[in-house]
Amino acid sequence: MKISWNHLQSFFADKLDRALVLERLTMAGLEVEDDSPVAPEFSGIVVGEVVECIKHPDADKLSLCKVNVAETEPLQIICGASNVAVGVKVPCAKVGAVLPGDFKITERKMRGIVSYGMLCSGTEIGYPSDVDGLLLLDGNAPVGLDIREYLDLNDSIVEFKITPNRGDCLSYRGLAREVAALTAVALKPQVNIENKLNSLSSTLKLEVQASNECPHYVGLAIHAVNNQLSSPDWLIRVLERSGIRPISPLVDVANYVMLLFGQPLHTFDLNKVSSGVTVRMAQVGEELKLIDGSTAKLQENTLLIVDNLNNKPVAIAGVMGSLDSGVSVATTELLLESAFFTPDTIQGKAKLYGVSSDAAFRFERGVDPEIQHDAINLAAQLIIDICGGRVGEYIHFDKETTLRASHKISLSFLEIERLVGQAIPHNVITKILSDLGCIVSVDGNLLEVIAPSYRFDLQIKQDIIEEIIRVYGYDRIDAQMPVLAHALESLDTKLNKNVKLKQVLSGYGFNEIISYAFIEEKYAKLFSDGNEVVRLQNPIAGLNVMRSNLLAGLVKSLQYNVNRGQESIRLFELARVFHGETVEAQPLHLAGLMYGKYSSLNWSLTPREIDFYDLSQVLQEILSSYGTVELEAESNASYMHPGRSAAVLLNGNKVGVICQLHPSLSNELGLDILPYVFEVDIGVLEEASDISLQNISKFQKISRDLAFVLDKSVEVGAILQRIAQLKLSELIDFNVFDIFSGGSLGANEKSVAVNFVFQSDKTLSDEDVNPALELVKNLVVNEFNGNLR
Repeated sequence: MKISWNHLQSFFADKLDRALVLERLTMAGLEVEDDSPVAPEFSGIVVGEVVECIKHPDADKLSLCKVNVAETEPLQIICGASNVAVGVKVPCAKVGAVLPGDFKITERKMRGIVSYGMLCSGTEIGYPSDVDGLLLLDGNAPVGLDIREYLDLNDSIVEFKITPNRGDCLSYRGLAREVAALTAVALKPQVNIENKLNSLSSTLKLEVQASNECPHYVGLAIHAVNNQLSSPDWLIRVLERSGIRPISPLVDVANYVMLLFGQPLHTFDLNKVSSGVTVRMAQVGEELKLIDGSTAKLQENTLLIVDNLNNKPVAIAGVMGSLDSGVSVATTELLLESAFFTPDTIQGKAKLYGVSSDAAFRFERGVDPEIQHDAINLAAQLIIDICGGRVGEYIHFDKETTLRASHKISLSFLEIERLVGQAIPHNVITKILSDLGCIVSVDGNLLEVIAPSYRFDLQIKQDIIEEIIRVYGYDRIDAQMPVLAHALESLDTKLNKNVKLKQVLSGYGFNEIISYAFIEEKYAKLFSDGNEVVRLQNPIAGLNVMRSNLLAGLVKSLQYNVNRGQESIRLFELARVFHGETVEAQPLHLAGLMYGKYSSLNWSLTPREIDFYDLSQVLQEILSSYGTVELEAESNASYMHPGRSAAVLLNGNKVGVICQLHPSLSNELGLDILPYVFEVDIGVLEEASDISLQNISKFQKISRDLAFVLDKSVEVGAILQRIAQLKLSELIDFNVFDIFSGGSLGANEKSVAVNFVFQSDKTLSDEDVNPALELVKNLVVNEFNGNLR
């Protein structure tokens, strides 16, 4: 944001120390990017009035002038400019003046006649002007006044880098408040603005259909204005030095009030919206030709201002108006708009339609919801002062419940000291908050703070503490070693476990990815797991929600690699997910993905596609050190394949899921083959007790196989789970090694073969293991209607 330093100074009675102010602002987070004088150094140039102008007797292109500079006698000056004439007021460099570039003015004889000075163009004094020739000054310019003072050239243009959370500083008033808080220099008392909203209109109608998006709207009719006049010099100077191009008095006033208050205004030609306006969301197929000449094909999430007469859009609310409804030099009837549009409504709309506007830049960061009346009243007064005319009727809508509520933020001096790292005197803390516009109540060690309406960024106690530190000065906080709340040993233990998980996955050929915690909402919906979606207030490039699981990042990386010809892909990520805004709602998860061929082309291997069991083997390997791992059929999320999904159980407790993605996602993701994925909650794993270690038996293992004929509807996982629940003391491992259907089996039958491994601290015989096998057989026969083959 660019500002005129002198205009900022006008908010203060005492002179500001510019160097100190700019340093304090930079240190407080409002970085100064540039500080440049508006004009180069020069001296000895005053306002002069040409009182006599005749042709030079010996030169056709020169004029012999007498110039009044408020001295005893007019100066005789020879001038070659074509626009010199009697009565004009121009910059006059007297003898002894020094122009930019160290060019000194002396008495000089020109064609036999001495010239005692020089009349200057705008270029010669570093002042921009569209006029070819002398810089013509206003007829009211005081003769003899130093031109630097008259043109306000002892000024500088300061450019600030305003962060997205400080939309309140996108105005002169906002910056002045910040300067006052940082320097303790008092602001001038605010001048009361005369209320122009005296007569509610009976002819102009206002309907606000989108009251959540536009909770406050006020419009004011102004009649018989003359927009063909020129804006006054002071107004043009402020606009130009603030980086805004002057256009016409009506638009210039609206832009000036925006710069002053941070409240964007819009000017409609009243004859184009004579029946009033409606505020509503866009409808399918609507288009709007904007002021810049481009045509916007409107999306349904776009807020519009619509002409009541024909229900046609006349503006994208808070962004840009239409070419047809805007004011022109011929405009005599005006409808002035001052509204509060919520930041979420305006956010990203300018970029969406390929336009840029100062209004959108402010609305999407948040404007003061209590400034609309002051802004429109001041604009109306300035318009009447500059363009003439009279104030007419107004239209108004106000939905109080949606405007910013004055919520209280409670904290204590002890909390402030703990977070800052040192004690700040209590009276200093309360003064800082008061200077920032907060209402502060103190009760012993406790504070209650109500943030001002223009500070959208002050929502929680940490925001308040940050403001205290920022104004107090980071450089005044002593450097100290941080106090760790946890022992280093516990941190190392967790870190080592996570490293081991990564090492196991790397051993299986997995590559680690690190993806954004922000994702697009469409991916959040695709991989919804029923958890709360955390939305961002200021999203970047459409990444508007926080991830509730890690699958979106894995799948996007998969798409990227598949599009580049990769056929066998194994990825994993270890990172936090977000189910809420508290630390407890941000657990650490581990997720993995397998896709494509099980192995690359090799003469000794038969190529095959990765399947469910490949990934489940990896998962069981990485979880085995935490306890007993089981898989239980489950497909209760929309992204899970109905027949290739399972819940992951650790010691009987669910810790995650494993599945192939649902076939319905194939087109959405652009994948012919869908990957297998898993995701587990690392926090739950860390809470699991470590497994107890036993000595390895010196005696031989015994292996036995049982094959059962079962109905195809019977889940093998359920059988394995029940076998585990038998807790057979000498059974150390069991796995399915064959599933068969067809042949002599019935159409609805399948054969399932299970291998059992027994071991003990002695040599086992058939008599030792047969009772266990008999228990297994009876369990399968009685509970699952199976038959031993």
